[in-house]
Amino acid sequence: MAAVHPKLIQSLVDQTPRAMVAMLIVSSAYFGIFIRFVPVAILVVWFVFQIFLAIYRFYNATMFKKYLAQKSHEKIEKNELYFMLSNVFQAFMWTISSVLSIVYAPQPYELVSLIMIIGIITAAALSMSSLYKAYLVFFFSMIIPQIIIMISFGEHQHIGLVVLIFIYIPATILLSSAIYNSRLSSIEAHDDLEKSVDELHRLSIMDNLTNIYNRRYFFEMSQKLIATAFREQKPVSLIMLDIDYFKRVNDNYGHQAGDYILIDLVKELEKVMRNSDVFARIGGEEFTILLNNTSLEGAKVIAEKMRLTIENKVFIYNTTSIDITISLGISELNTENTSIEDLYKQADKQLYIAKNKGRNRVCASLTAT
Repeated sequence: MAAVHPKLIQSLVDQTPRAMVAMLIVSSAYFGIFIRFVPVAILVVWFVFQIFLAIYRFYNATMFKKYLAQKSHEKIEKNELYFMLSNVFQAFMWTISSVLSIVYAPQPYELVSLIMIIGIITAAALSMSSLYKAYLVFFFSMIIPQIIIMISFGEHQHIGLVVLIFIYIPATILLSSAIYNSRLSSIEAHDDLEKSVDELHRLSIMDNLTNIYNRRYFFEMSQKLIATAFREQKPVSLIMLDIDYFKRVNDNYGHQAGDYILIDLVKELEKVMRNSDVFARIGGEEFTILLNNTSLEGAKVIAEKMRLTIENKVFIYNTTSIDITISLGISELNTENTSIEDLYKQADKQLYIAKNKGRNRVCASLTAT
């Protein structure tokens, strides 16, 4: 069985309560019309089966909802089969209703039964077309017995109705197909729009080259994290780092080599960082990391680990070995540095000190390692 788009199944689930209420209303109308002719015991049994069917359809819809949440395609397909079988059973019950009208009621009450069934089929095109194959099974299971019944009468008016039914068949199939295609197109368009929105959001917050946060989003996110840290009285530190003599890499090996170094550097640093750390490229070869729940001493340990990682890493670009180092400056959230701008400015000062002291080192406050 071909996979059905999950949102089409969700549409069917949403339609099920209304469809079952409508089915029970029509069943009640049939009961009221034919109670004068059909034995009450038979009608009651028939109506009870309709109630059981409605209960099962509610259960089937609940299972669809559960399996959609689990993303269990195998269980969804099995539930589709059960749904289809329940539709065949529903068609069988309405065929029985037609037979009862023929056996017990005088003419032209068989036409009343036919009109009810045509109405059910047409209404089902709205509620059931999301599972198009299931609807077609239901459609033909309902309509073929009616054609046979009308032909069995052999009278002019019944043959005329058969002709109308044969006109009705392609019209209804086209209607249900149009509904199905319209829903599917709408869902696919909505999915494409969601993907576009997600991609635009990603592009607005990520650095295109290194695939980490960009400067704008870093400052926006850091402001919120710092506000939370102040409320909860938790330590926060910030690391600024810069690749030493990066211009030489671009000049000696080309800008593509420089891009490769930036990408590979980010990958190496991410191995050292924690999931809670906020990593961003500020511009060029300059990066910043906001360390949640981390004191200045803790940040120095992390920064030194980063420095050693890059110092010991051999970057290979097109079989060429490129050695690089990084300098790092650290600041800490305190009574003097109360905003992301203050942290950034102080860490940048420490980075400048690290550069002036010979690069490839970590500076925090007035000390260096």
